[in-house]
Amino acid sequence: MNLYKAIIVDDEQLAIDVIAHYLDRFSTIEIVKTFNSSVAAFNYLKLTNTIDLVFTDIAMPEISGIELVKLLEGKTKFIITTSYSEYAVESFDLDVIDYLLKPISFERFTKAILRFEHSKKEEAVALMPSFFVKEGDEYVKILLGDIDYIQGLKDYAKIVTGNNFCLALKTLKSLEVNLKSYEFMRIHKSYIVPLSKISQYNGKCVLINNTEIPVGNNYREGVKKYLNKNML
Repeated sequence: MNLYKAIIVDDEQLAIDVIAHYLDRFSTIEIVKTFNSSVAAFNYLKLTNTIDLVFTDIAMPEISGIELVKLLEGKTKFIITTSYSEYAVESFDLDVIDYLLKPISFERFTKAILRFEHSKKEEAVALMPSFFVKEGDEYVKILLGDIDYIQGLKDYAKIVTGNNFCLALKTLKSLEVNLKSYEFMRIHKSYIVPLSKISQYNGKCVLINNTEIPVGNNYREGVKKYLNKNML
């Protein structure tokens, strides 16, 4: 489960308290700081890249919420909280996650949080390493994070992703070289696996998503070395 860090910016303490109370019901979001001053919030956000989400009012002295979004565009995600509806179009043009009108109901607040979490998931997928394989006349995009294992079948490689698979005209040797830097390991003459997905190892097989995959004699030391390196 991902834990996202948030700050709240509003010159009314009651408004901060309402958002903080709502956020207490979401285990995925941690409130790092709250600010009554948008200037203080701006100075804080300039110095850190660790904040995932900012709740900000619009009608703030010195720097408005809209100006805050513009000044920090691309640095973090924003949810606008305000009593004024007339800034909605401008806010969405700035690609904010949502625009919440006060008084904010918990139901409407929840929709905004779900929209934020969905955007972060899409962002993670977009950043996930991927490659294309040629399957027949088609090119198929494979996300590295989706691969459970790769099985060598003579001149082909069977790339298994959950309940699906594709057959690529590739040798295991070539895939082994290309995927090594992403923590994939050859554990058998016929298998390559992502090390991060190994859930068990009994000396003969590894378990990945309830599938037992054999470990060849010549590869056992490499598997043990990885597991020992990641032991508590």
